[in-house]
Amino acid sequence: MKTSIILRNLTILGSALLIGAIAAWWFLQPDRKSDTMRRALISEITPMVQLCTLDVYEDMPIRGSVGSKHIFARASVNGSVSFDLEQMEISEHGDTLFVTLPAEIVNIYESTDPNSYKVIDTWNDDFLGTGIFTTAEENAIKAKVRDNFRRRIYARGYVRQARAQAVSNLSAMLPGLTGKTVVISDPTPNGTSPTSFPK
Repeated sequence: MKTSIILRNLTILGSALLIGAIAAWWFLQPDRKSDTMRRALISEITPMVQLCTLDVYEDMPIRGSVGSKHIFARASVNGSVSFDLEQMEISEHGDTLFVTLPAEIVNIYESTDPNSYKVIDTWNDDFLGTGIFTTAEENAIKAKVRDNFRRRIYARGYVRQARAQAVSNLSAMLPGLTGKTVVISDPTPNGTSPTSFPK
């Protein structure tokens, strides 16, 4: 079973341009009230979503059954952990901004690469039964595989890693964007999913 993890980051040039543009806008504004600041800041840092995304790719065995029919297959599954920065809670106290990282968004989808899904064997416990699965039956089994993969992403600490990276990235970027001291808090460092996972 093969697993790969990719942390996507903005390029240095893109980050520099983003910081410069927002810093210029920030210091040219006559009114920097908290509400106005929050709307403008969120609007301008939306491109940083790319900065706070972790991708996971894994080849997974599939074992499933429908009634007396059984299937054994292999599928490549992709997952991503990202954050909707528009959901960040931001408050301002003096020269300090307090930012709370929002809940993570975990998306799971089947790879579309060639040979990403391969049926290895099918059989039926009934002597005269067919081992052929309908598309709907295979899709139902694949849905369970995606659910299991989602649990693995939490169980293996990928969500914790993504949240820690997001806090680190935002802590590095936001002071330059706002000219203020920024305190980033993460109330759920392990993620917001249930903490019990099947073996």
